[in-house]
Amino acid sequence: MNEREFLGKIKDLGVLTIPDVSHIIGKDRRYAALYMKRLNDRGVVNRIKKGKYALPDTDPLVVATNLVIPSYISFLSGLAYHHKTTQIPITIQVATTISRKAINYGSRIIFVRLNRKRLFGYKRKKIGNGYAFIGEIEKVIVDSLFMPKYCPLSETMDAFDGVDTGKILNYALKMDSIVTLKRLGYLLELNGVDAYGKIKSHINERYDLLNPLLPPAGKNNPKWRIKINEVL
Repeated sequence: MNEREFLGKIKDLGVLTIPDVSHIIGKDRRYAALYMKRLNDRGVVNRIKKGKYALPDTDPLVVATNLVIPSYISFLSGLAYHHKTTQIPITIQVATTISRKAINYGSRIIFVRLNRKRLFGYKRKKIGNGYAFIGEIEKVIVDSLFMPKYCPLSETMDAFDGVDTGKILNYALKMDSIVTLKRLGYLLELNGVDAYGKIKSHINERYDLLNPLLPPAGKNNPKWRIKINEVL
């Protein structure tokens, strides 16, 4: 197989591993690794990390969600994908089950670890010459309320237009996080949706912070049992 034929076979594969290459060219993995090193040295492919490569025009979202599987785009990066924020994220945030060091590929890619039971609510999307895994907008909002460190609450607050209320409540319940339910209920109420009837049985007596990144100042909200330490 010549180089042109090889590039034709991989043009829609996104991220390649050495076993992938070995299968495509019909050679052992040692030869496949050497083959890819030569292509990388000439700039025909890009080495992302040890044993993983992509064509130079591969979208960073495709790369980001194929380095660790399962994984998907979420948080502020997810809001940006769904056109729910005017911010341009400087990092690509990937929800996954494994802790990984951040890498650079066009943008800085960071991996946010979630418990496996909380990794759901995402879909496979064709982007350029590959496929990326993207959180549904309802799951992106729930993730952002679960871990506000990765998405400002003010941005999450503005992302509710057009979301499926039933789905977002089901996703929040599935996260098994009381504080996430409290934050969601409060933000839904600010957006004109009263979900208290569906959430109240899950709310405890403790007062949690609306924004855990800010000092514990502000008024207590007795309905949702949260301290409003950020005005939205």
